[in-house]
Amino acid sequence: MAGKSKPFFRKQTQSWYCSIDGRQIRLGKDKQAAETKFHELMSDRDSIGSEITTLYALSQRYLDWVKENRKQGTYDNNLRYLKSFIESVGKRLKVGQIKKHHITKWAAGNPHWSATATNDAIAIVQRMLNWAVEEGYLRYTPLPKVRKPRRQRRDIVYTNDQWQQIKDAATGPLVEFLDFLYWTGCRPKEARIVEKKHVHDDLVIFPADESKGETEPRVIFLSPDAKAIIDRLAELRLEGPLFRNAYGNPWKKDAIKCRLNRMSKKLGFRVIAYGARHSYATNALTTGGVDPISLAHLMGHKDTAMVSRVYSHLAKNLDYLRSQAAKAVVSPADSGGASSNRQQSDQGSCSTGAEVNEEQSV
Repeated sequence: MAGKSKPFFRKQTQSWYCSIDGRQIRLGKDKQAAETKFHELMSDRDSIGSEITTLYALSQRYLDWVKENRKQGTYDNNLRYLKSFIESVGKRLKVGQIKKHHITKWAAGNPHWSATATNDAIAIVQRMLNWAVEEGYLRYTPLPKVRKPRRQRRDIVYTNDQWQQIKDAATGPLVEFLDFLYWTGCRPKEARIVEKKHVHDDLVIFPADESKGETEPRVIFLSPDAKAIIDRLAELRLEGPLFRNAYGNPWKKDAIKCRLNRMSKKLGFRVIAYGARHSYATNALTTGGVDPISLAHLMGHKDTAMVSRVYSHLAKNLDYLRSQAAKAVVSPADSGGASSNRQQSDQGSCSTGAEVNEEQSV
């Protein structure tokens, strides 16, 4: 009959170990702490997985899942940050050994990351651990909460003069690319991947599986200027992305960023691709008179929440708020007349209960 399992000491590593269900688990160098951990494992067999699985092995399983179930860009992003994290903690660190200081040390070792990049990096590690719990690899995540820096907001908006300076500083095919962003308010990535097959007269339509969120088609409405650009490029390129650099290659995110960074130094203010999208939204709300609900649909948002949050800088535009305040006030005389007219209209149009119910249902 086999004896009862208990911790044992290895001189080679100067550490305590135990064997549970044929799997050896390192308990640490301190005897008392090792015995405590051993009893915890014996009473909670479900936690053994985190003690024998390395973060490296778990990351490989997770990345395989991401590659099969998510877009290539999502996979590349996860791969970049998880590779960096594993290089920081080492391939032998067990999931159950991970502590918050592993995350903070890793983030501190990448000072070139922005607050948004650091936020994304930490979130990806947490997402991997949460996925492992959902898939049954782990019973619980060892990092339920980790403080992340707040994401940087990209609410940069350009005046007409600034945009003209950007246009003057841009060269070659980048000019049309920026113009397209400015005249449609689309996301930079949408402009980078648009092909002739997506163009339908004055609309650009991405099917659901190619749109952000992958839940419904994304429709971009083309202004006359934007349509002229698309029509010209569609005649030149029957297949593949329409917008390309001077070498005939599709624009890459990093290539555009590098070009705009150089322009930022030259012009003395920050130039980003999303600035064109934000400027489109601001102009639509202020000078264009577009209502927030319509604007949300034009920009590919499901509701007005994103419009309100991202373009909250409008609250700093006193002239715009004054004009909106004037529209919000109705004098008592006008209100009474309007109310009377509405009542007469309602009595004239809603002659039957069925019609009233039908209108309410709509």
